[in-house]
Amino acid sequence: MHCACPTSSSFLLLPPFNTIRAQVLQIGANDPVLPTTGITVSYQMVENTDAGLIADAYFSTWISYAPKIFPGYQPLVNGKVVGLTGNGLSGTMTYDALSKSWIATGIPAFPPVTGTSTDVMTDPLGGPNRTPYLTANVTVKNTAGTTLATTSTVVPVAFGGCCSCHLDVAVANGFPRTPDGSFKAMGKLHGQNSSKIDLSLLDPDGDGVGGPIRCSECHLDPAMGETVAPGFANVHPNYTILPGATFTKADVKTSTMTFSQVLHNFHSGNAKVLAMKPDINTNCYACHPGNGIECYRGVMKSDGYTCVSCHGTLAVRASSGQTAQPWNAATLPSCNKPAKGVTGSCHSSTQYPDGGGWASSFEGKYINNRGHKGSILCTTCHGAPHADAPAQTAKDNVQNLALQGSARALGKCSVCHPKKSTSWGVPAHTRGGAVLP
Repeated sequence: MHCACPTSSSFLLLPPFNTIRAQVLQIGANDPVLPTTGITVSYQMVENTDAGLIADAYFSTWISYAPKIFPGYQPLVNGKVVGLTGNGLSGTMTYDALSKSWIATGIPAFPPVTGTSTDVMTDPLGGPNRTPYLTANVTVKNTAGTTLATTSTVVPVAFGGCCSCHLDVAVANGFPRTPDGSFKAMGKLHGQNSSKIDLSLLDPDGDGVGGPIRCSECHLDPAMGETVAPGFANVHPNYTILPGATFTKADVKTSTMTFSQVLHNFHSGNAKVLAMKPDINTNCYACHPGNGIECYRGVMKSDGYTCVSCHGTLAVRASSGQTAQPWNAATLPSCNKPAKGVTGSCHSSTQYPDGGGWASSFEGKYINNRGHKGSILCTTCHGAPHADAPAQTAKDNVQNLALQGSARALGKCSVCHPKKSTSWGVPAHTRGGAVLP
């Protein structure tokens, strides 16, 4: 589940940026074929519309302030909402030979107010509930424009839980319980650490107003698609420091710590934080994403596993070095073992080997891995991370139910192999190119 900020007028953790990945299987012969030419694959967001996002009180702040956070970027082009990669709420997906899938990155999805029962996420700023589990329809057509196949997938995006706590911190520090108050409070507290930098006094474009800033400009966050932090001065060469600051431009430099490190290490070890939120070491939903939404909703949760079972507590994540290499296969769980620093056993490496994958500096062996003769993505049969089939949310199970009449991971052989078994079984996986029983 992608985290989004309710407003973008002061500081930004992550921009609107969801990614859809789809595999196309041509069924007919004994084994399916993965076509790479002669077709187009497109996506269409259902709950989000250009007009709806433009009118949204929160998303409109992204439209207004995004060009300041990302100089040169225009989030609105000819009345259409456009994400950081140029993709909008609908469009054509691009084939990626590495993953053998069709991909659309950077879709500017945002949790809307629909007025329906799907509005289950509370608004930390006191507005109406919103829908976090969005839908995208995916369509495959041939060159003549004839529709060959359709499906739908969940595009999850919700507000992080940080707001709720930080609004209380703002009040405790003499600021109003507003996003701007939170920005000023967080800036003040940031100025009390070794950096000396009060974030709220950084003016990126010289208009005399502090913010908006992006935390990952100084603290590397691989989720931003960057391998190094770009540096505040490099992104905003004309920035100024507002009056009252006790720091200079010489102090504004790139940190040696990742964004994950500074957040997790601070919250797991600060006495004031632990006094305010004594369960924060095990309550991941204080931040990820919170507000009544649990992004972890798959079969592993149904089996009794928690976030901590695979990733460890906040303290373990900090002490084991997970946060120094965030979003990295070296520190993330795999099917066979939990995350670095966490003890326990997982699936058999014989039945669920880590074969067919590829090296990547972002994400782990579940996302970047293929099984079943090295062609089929783990996610194609098993579902998205944290929503592995059968998921607890009905939307996540729509495709598998349509294909095999069961919400379980795809395992009915005849779905892909005509005239084969119509019974559900444990899907085959690969190791070194061999198909396992």
